[in-house]
Formats: sequence, C-alpha cells, structure tokens
Amino acid sequence: MTLLADDSLIIRAWQEIAAKAISARATDIHIEPQEHITLIRIRVDGYLHVLSKQNKSLHERLVTRIKILARLDIAEQRIPQDGRVCIGLELNQADIHCRVSSLPTLFGEKIVIRLLPSNLTELALDQLGLLPPQLALAQAAIEKPHGLVLVCGPTGSGKTRTLYSFLHHLNHLRSNLCSIEDPIEIRLAGVNQVAYQPKAGLDFPTIIRALLRQDPDIMMIGEIRDQATAELTIQAAQTGHLVLSTLHTQDALGAIDRLQHLGINSEALSSCLHCLSAQRLVRRICSNCQGKNNNCELCLGNGFFGRLGIHEVIPFAGDLSQAYCAGASTQQLRQQALALGHLNLLSAGLIQVHQGLISEFELHRQIQ
Repeated sequence: MTLLADDSLIIRAWQEIAAKAISARATDIHIEPQEHITLIRIRVDGYLHVLSKQNKSLHERLVTRIKILARLDIAEQRIPQDGRVCIGLELNQADIHCRVSSLPTLFGEKIVIRLLPSNLTELALDQLGLLPPQLALAQAAIEKPHGLVLVCGPTGSGKTRTLYSFLHHLNHLRSNLCSIEDPIEIRLAGVNQVAYQPKAGLDFPTIIRALLRQDPDIMMIGEIRDQATAELTIQAAQTGHLVLSTLHTQDALGAIDRLQHLGINSEALSSCLHCLSAQRLVRRICSNCQGKNNNCELCLGNGFFGRLGIHEVIPFAGDLSQAYCAGASTQQLRQQALALGHLNLLSAGLIQVHQGLISEFELHRQIQ
C-alpha cells in the first residue's frame, strides 16, 4: 500500500467513527488500545456501547491522525495531552466542537473525545428539566444583582451545562460576564472565558483575584475545590458580584457542610448565599415506543432516548437562613426545606415518573 493510500484509509476510518458517533447522539468517543485490537466505544445517554473493533495495526496511525487534528504533539507519547478538534457528519462540514484527551496506557495511547453541545438553544433554562416552580426559583436567584448560587452533584450529573445555561440566560451587553473553567467546554460569545492552567500559574485563586480587578458583574467559577477558592468566592459574592459555581455534594444542603469544612463560617455564608441546587441526569423513556418495542427505530430497541435533569432547588433565605444561623444541623435544614414545600431529588423525580418521562428504577439508580 502506498503512503498516500495509507493516509486515505486512516482519514476515512476516523471520519466513519466520528459520523457514527454523531448519528448515535454520543457524548464521548473512547479509542482504547488493547493487546490485540483497538476497541472503539461511545457513550450514549450515560452508558458506554461498543461501536467497533479495529485491527491493532491501525491504532497508532489513528491516534496520530486525531492528535494532528487536535494540534497535539505527535512525538510525545509518555504524558497526557489535551486539545480540541471539530468533527461533522461529512469530512468538509466539521461543525461540532470536541475536547480531546490522550493518556498513555499499557498497550498504547488511549484517546477520549468529548462532543460538546453546539446548539445554543440546548442551553435554554427550560431545557434543563426543572419543574415550573423550580425554574421560577432558579431564575429569580440568578437574576439578583449579587450573591452566590451553587449547583451541586456528583461528576456527570450535568452541573456544567446548568452553569452554561445560567450564563447564556444572563448574557447581554449590559453586563460583564467572566468565567474560570477547567477546561472551557462551550465557547460563549460575550463571556470572557479563562482556562485553568496551573502549570502557567493560572490556578483558581490567581484567576479570581485577577478577574475581580476586571470590573465583573457576573462570575462563573467552574468548581470550588479548596479553601482559598472558597474564601475568594464568598468575598466576590459579598462585594457586589453575582457568583455561580459548583460543588461535589450529594444534595443541595450538603454544600453547607462542604463549605464549612473549607473554613467558611455561617455568618459569611448566610450573608451572600441565595440559592442551592442539586441535580442528576436520568435516562428518558423513549417517547416513540414507551420502552416496549424492541424494533423501535428511534431508540433502536433500548427503550430510552436522551436524558432528563432531575433537580432540587432550595432558596437560602427567610426561615431556612435563620435556622442555619441559629445553629440548625444540615439534617434539620433538610427537614425544614421539605416542610417549606421544596422538593428533594427523589420527590422531584417521582413527579417525572408519574408523568411517564422516566422509570422509577432509573430514578433510584441515580439517586441512592
């Protein structure tokens, strides 16, 4: 085979993988080297599925092709690298932005490509899965001129998309919007997005201090990870800025314990915290076959199509804030929030179950 024909084969192989992943609504493509084959898997609605198995002899050339497109160092195979690439259903119509991550493994470099949302209509607040009362509470919180709004949940629960939806809703020429992200996933025109790059000295505290000198109105801090970031986030929220951020906690009020663990006292927190939310992503029952047709063309017999956000939204004000300042435990705050009519994740999810949108089994699988 000539070198030109060999290059053409790899180009076609990668384009076929990309097109199949897009058609299947994949969020991630995994190119995994194994001892004798290269395994291609895609993540759809939160689950990995085998797309194909390739001859191991193609692996290095396929990885090289992707690294060239992502502007990574093809000679460096010993350390992880990150980049970006665009793909499309056709080779000359690459309109879907992707994040590329390479990782050296036992049998070669593994590549994971994260497909990023390209349609800004997907970022509308009413597309998040919030129930009408929750949507009203969340919108009221993010439209306040200053304070702190936190979105909580484990990895993969959709927190980042929710923050992007909030930014998209608030994005207008009258406000200076800034974000600190690790990494930048969706490029939003009108938002001053800064990437976390600790090797270059750009860690979260350093960037927050710099942004506070940039006359911001709204700041999105991708994640509160440590005490310094927590303290600067609270400071920003107390001094006339609206701050949106995330925490890795199981429910909304779990953020209270987490922030206290990071050294934030109750007085500082109660002075600026507007709203706490938590969420999970649960597979939707296929609207075409209602999960009962193995020959369904929409869900391909899986019974599910897409995912739905299940949310808990708790405004931190009034009786709840007073109880917190009076020393109520987190469990007592949870009970009071329920008494005030705020749905927890399970209650909100059961409403979606009764509406036939998700199954109770899938709900309990995500909320344990």
